[in-house]
Amino acid sequence: MEGKAGINFLVDKKIFFSNYLYKKPFLFKQSVRGVNLSWDKISEIYERADAADRSFKLMYGYEVPKAEYLESYINVGKLEYRYIKSVIYDYMRKGATLVYNRIRNEPLVSTLARQVAQFSNAQVIASGYAAFSAKSSYRCHWDTRDVFAIQLKGRKRWVLKEPNFELPLYMQQTKDMPGISEPEEIYWDVILEAGDVLYVPRGWWHNPLPLDGETFHLAIGTFAPTGFDYLNWLVQLAPTILDGRRNLHDYEESQESLECFGREIGKLMSNRGIFEDFMAAYIGQHRIESRISLGVLGNKKISRLEKSQQVRLNANQLYQFSNGVMIVNGNRLNVDKIGQRLIIHLHNHHLCSVDGIMTEFSDYPANKLHDLLFQLALNDVIELT
Repeated sequence: MEGKAGINFLVDKKIFFSNYLYKKPFLFKQSVRGVNLSWDKISEIYERADAADRSFKLMYGYEVPKAEYLESYINVGKLEYRYIKSVIYDYMRKGATLVYNRIRNEPLVSTLARQVAQFSNAQVIASGYAAFSAKSSYRCHWDTRDVFAIQLKGRKRWVLKEPNFELPLYMQQTKDMPGISEPEEIYWDVILEAGDVLYVPRGWWHNPLPLDGETFHLAIGTFAPTGFDYLNWLVQLAPTILDGRRNLHDYEESQESLECFGREIGKLMSNRGIFEDFMAAYIGQHRIESRISLGVLGNKKISRLEKSQQVRLNANQLYQFSNGVMIVNGNRLNVDKIGQRLIIHLHNHHLCSVDGIMTEFSDYPANKLHDLLFQLALNDVIELT
């Protein structure tokens, strides 16, 4: 890894949202900067994985049973697991792909994933795919979340086909819907090279194919709330509606009550206050993997950030509630207009220096701004980088 890793998305965010998000694929050509990833570094990421977790997979056209490549042992009285490396090496030499889902606490991966999250205004999950041959480990399928595929090593071919079941939800995976056949017509046949990022909306058929050489890419899955999520959350309010508490018998007798119940649910769904309660509950669950800064924030002798210090906001999605409240990394913030303006500024800029912030907000008392930044850092609203 060299320099500061990052992604230049090469297109205005508003244009991307208007023309591509949830609609069609987009290729961000050579948009990754500051990354030169060696196999030693990739191996270290896999070494720190919990291979016993069900989301960690060795794919060889099928999912290889964990019993083949994982062994348990007692380490000073504690049951632990480790790779049977010879088995993994053998499978990979024959064409298998090693898949690490839900990568956490890996600085490079977290940095790239956070930039995707900020660009897409969504929660994210990062997965890694390592292979060395041309064997396909997956059949053509669709995903139930949007994916930003970040090619970091080698090349990979992606064959894309238009959806024939739009916007599938998590329970509507390809394997669960055998009645829907893969389209014959190819929409896009593209080869990703190191540094490329491919956006694939959920529901689009795709088949990532290694090209008989080394390849490692990250798949950053993005998760924004849907109307289905909103409806599930609204169910908790259903008992407050009288017609929802009535007993049901035959349809003719229950029809009027059901229609009234439906109208009342519709009123709740279209109520802005109720919608914001849902968004507060949803965003309130978002958490960011931020760095621990013991040397600065754990030291009682320090009460101000250095001007050269760079910071970033610990938020994937920033929602401005009508009552002025903001929710960031589990913190419900009741800040004044300057505080709101500062948080929005941080959200719109991936990294900011304290000195740059002081210049941008020169109309605000410097001491108060320093105090605000320090308090935001103490409460894990901003991260020191």
